Amino acid sequence: MYFINPFKALRPIKEVASSVAIASTDHLSKEIIKNLKKNNPWSYLNVFNAENNYKSKEQFELMKKKSILKKEENHCFYIYRITGENCEQTGIVGTAKLSAYDNMHIRGHEEIFFERAQKRLKQMDNLNAQIGPIYAIYPDNEELNKLVKKETLVKPIYSFEAIDGCKHEMWAVTEKEKIKKISDLFNSINRIYIADGHHRMEALSKLSDFKKHQNPNHTGEEAYNFFMLSIFPKSQARILDYNRLIKDLYGYSTKDFIKQVKKIFNLEKHNSPFKPQKPQSFGMYLGKEWYSLELKEKPHPNLFHIINLDINLLHYYLLEPILGIGDPRYDDRIDFIAGFHGLESIEKKVNSEEAKVGFALYATQMDNIISFADKKLTMPPKSTWFDPKPLDGLVAYDFE
Repeated sequence: MYFINPFKALRPIKEVASSVAIASTDHLSKEIIKNLKKNNPWSYLNVFNAENNYKSKEQFELMKKKSILKKEENHCFYIYRITGENCEQTGIVGTAKLSAYDNMHIRGHEEIFFERAQKRLKQMDNLNAQIGPIYAIYPDNEELNKLVKKETLVKPIYSFEAIDGCKHEMWAVTEKEKIKKISDLFNSINRIYIADGHHRMEALSKLSDFKKHQNPNHTGEEAYNFFMLSIFPKSQARILDYNRLIKDLYGYSTKDFIKQVKKIFNLEKHNSPFKPQKPQSFGMYLGKEWYSLELKEKPHPNLFHIINLDINLLHYYLLEPILGIGDPRYDDRIDFIAGFHGLESIEKKVNSEEAKVGFALYATQMDNIISFADKKLTMPPKSTWFDPKPLDGLVAYDFE
């Protein structure tokens, strides 16, 4: 068995693919979701956001019965290209054995929220399928990159612009020799890193164990022992900033809060939004004013082993001691906003008084993620925002 394998995808027919597949709901307002569900009965939103599990399953089965979704006849790899503004990434969709995650051939970096993983588990168990791929990164391999690029010279099976503003294209690799070559190359790479989908990954592992315990004839080669992932080269992955919003000043007046900040940080007022351009610098929006922040002294060396991450520096030197923010997984006074929304989203939240102060961070770097994963360490919650991301539903993997 290879590290990365081809599979028979369950995928939408070409004519409706752009209507069936969905982008991350972070790109969608509640009103957009409502309208898409109403006006597009075949959207996967009607599966994910159904009123209950029965309706979700019923809709999924109806899409198969009506041949909106069809199962591939042969095992394939899928070449997947996503093109956005000033970015392009082309990778491979395949399957891997869940044991590869346990033995560190597939490495993660993010801490898991139990409730989110449980929600994913129930969803996949109900559908008996994985609708969206785990988004992973592989260390660049020149031969593999060339092979992938060559496959994109022919007409794709899908090509459309999705609601995330990106163009999504896909090609099926069906020739056995090419499939074997791709598998051999991934065997030589022998490790990949999860970029997005840690909760889905945890849910898949739990679901596999559940099905194993239900099956007295378990062999380890059943479909539920594998999962679907889309793997892109490290050099093409784009990580955006993941910013922070705090709902109050912990009892401080604006003036007194700034005094507290000045004890630890060099603070400078700016006439326009301040987006950090280097590590260990921060933007702060407070009282309709933008400021830049930099620590007066170097961070304590190796504090908690991971303090030099900007997210940890902000928490350790400002959010916790000055604003009283505790564990960000559970403290409801902190909120998070992805960088693709822009700094104007921070301004909007603070100006509307949904938050009292906002912080703009320098994006976590890919080398940080790999370093954490290799050391079996987990990053703080909401450390990374990868963009663009694969769509859910363009290809699905069923456990039948």
